[in-house]
Parts: sequence; structure tokens; C-alpha cells
Amino acid sequence: MEPLVDYDGYEGWGADATTLFELLHAPTADAPPAVAPSAGVRKPINEDDDTSSDASKNSTAQQRYRKRQKRELDYLREQVAEMSAHLSVLKSIRSMETDQSSFWEKKARVQKLSSQKAAQENTRLKEAVEEQLKIAETLDQLLVKRPKLAAFPTMDMVEWKMRRMPLDDAGRHACFHALMADVYDRAFKVSANTAEDAILIDVQAVSLIPSHFMDAGMHIWSIWCDPNHSALKGIFESKTLETFGDDTSYLEQIESLRGGRPYLRRLAAMKRFVEDDRIVFVMNTVLHDPKHPPVDGLYSGNDVVTLVLERVSDTESRRRLCLHGQLPIAPPPGSPLVSNPRDLICDFILHEVTHTFDVLDQVMQ
Repeated sequence: MEPLVDYDGYEGWGADATTLFELLHAPTADAPPAVAPSAGVRKPINEDDDTSSDASKNSTAQQRYRKRQKRELDYLREQVAEMSAHLSVLKSIRSMETDQSSFWEKKARVQKLSSQKAAQENTRLKEAVEEQLKIAETLDQLLVKRPKLAAFPTMDMVEWKMRRMPLDDAGRHACFHALMADVYDRAFKVSANTAEDAILIDVQAVSLIPSHFMDAGMHIWSIWCDPNHSALKGIFESKTLETFGDDTSYLEQIESLRGGRPYLRRLAAMKRFVEDDRIVFVMNTVLHDPKHPPVDGLYSGNDVVTLVLERVSDTESRRRLCLHGQLPIAPPPGSPLVSNPRDLICDFILHEVTHTFDVLDQVMQ
């Protein structure tokens, strides 16, 4: 191997330098050539070089992170565009299927959606009940004194499920619309809560009306919401109590005997749902309302009514009417029917229901 420096030809090795110390300090005309750093020689440390190296590493890491984030963002944007296009295709397919579907296929699709919604609601309520049971068990273990049983605030929907209106305005509004939505979701599947010793009323009717379903719907709604309509005077006395937005009405209806003595009071909550090819009218009775307490000596109406107007053509529509209700056979104390036998009371209620539907059938043409 050749030496890194040719010391044999170096002029510093002169005769004047007798010792190594003199050689190192001897004046020279030319400095020896620089020695390249080898593996065994440590290079001097420079703090500025370390700082710039760390900054370069940090900058490189940030650039890699930004590039990775940019790639992920580009990928998500591509996914959004792809999913949006797929959704548009599915919507167009569903629209074509709906347009070409028959009446019963549409009904089956609506029933399936209602069933899925009911299953989800049951699952949610079941989880809520299980959560309440766990809380009750924990409280039972922690408290020495037995707590008083009360409804938890998370037990929502209790008021409307019991058909009981609260006092506050916000609660009444929510209760009314929840009650109406429940009847709408279960159109033609509604039924009053059955009980023993009760008169059960079940009426269903279908007829064709020689007018467009929108015109017929406006006519019927104007009759239902007009407490002073002459056609209804022969059935009951009506009074508007409240409204809870568009297409809603909350009425008090009093039915009387032929002699003019009242025997039944009904708190009727009504709402109209307008769709593309039909109009749905729903009515459900409120059983408890602290703002309008029950009247002594009168039956409290317990009815659920669904009326649907379906488009048949531009000049014809189909009307479907469904009513479920019940009344206790034993009249309340002070009722004008209290002294009559049960068979006579049942015949009287049947006669009144028949008369009511005959009148409604005439005015809703």
C-alpha cells in the first residue's frame, strides 16, 4: 500500500532538525499536503452541521406525512365520487321499479318499511328497559332505604303511548305529533285497546268518489275541521281546542241523544298527510288531558279512525275508511243510559254508529 504522504521527499527532513520537537517547529516554506481523514481518524464535530441535519430530517418527515395525508384525502374523494355515482344508479333503479310497480307491490313495500321501523323501535325500547333494570338493581344494592318507584326521565314516549296529553306546550306538541305518526305508520292496522265488558266497534268501508283525490281531500278536510259545518250538526257538537301546526286539529266532540241530552264526549286529535298519489287522514282520541278534564256522567270516546283517498284517475278516486273503537258496557254514573239494560245500550250504540257513517258517507262524496 502506498503511504498517504511521501515523507521521504518532504523538505522538512533537513539536517538542521536534530530532534522530533525541532522538526515539528522548524519553519517550512511549504506545508505538508493535507491528510485525508481515514477510518481511524475522527472528524471534528460541528454543531451547525448537527442542527441542519436534524432540521432536514424533521422536514423530510413532515413532507412524508403530508404526502400520506394527501394520498388518503385523494382516495376518500375518489370514494365519495364512486359512492355518489352508485347511489344515483340505485335511486334511478328504485324510481323505475316504483313507477312500474303495481298497487299491491307498493303496499307491500310500505308494509315492509313499517315492519322494519317497528322492529328497530322494539329493539330500542328493549335496550332502554334493560338499562333501567340495571340502574334499578344498582340503586337497590346501594340504598338502604327502599326508593319510591317513579318513571325515569329516559322513558320517552310514555305520554303519547297512554294517549295522555301533558300540560306544557312543548310536551303537548310532541305528544300530539307522536300520536298522529303512530296511527299513520299503522294505517289499517290500528285497533283500540280491548278490554272485558266493552262494546267493540269495527267499521271498514271502500267506495269510489267521482272526483280527483286532491279535490276530495280538500273537501273532506274542510268538513272535519269546521266545527260549525251544518252536515255535522246532526251527529255531534264540535269545538276546536288547539292546533299544532299545518294540517292538524284538536277538537272536542259531544254526541247527544235524540232529546238533546249529551251522553259521550270525545277529544279528537286529527292530522292530514298529503302524498303524491294519496291523502291520509288519521284521528285518534286523547284519553287524558289535564287542560280539558273529563265531564261527569259522559262516556269518554275511545276511537281510532283512518281515512285514505287514493288516486284512480284524474276524475276518480278511491276512499278507504277504517274505524276501531270501544266503550264500556256499563255507563258512567250520572249517564242518561245508566238505567237501561246492557242489550239496549249495545243496540243504541250500534244504531248511532250506523247513523254517523251514513251521514259521513253522504257529506264526503
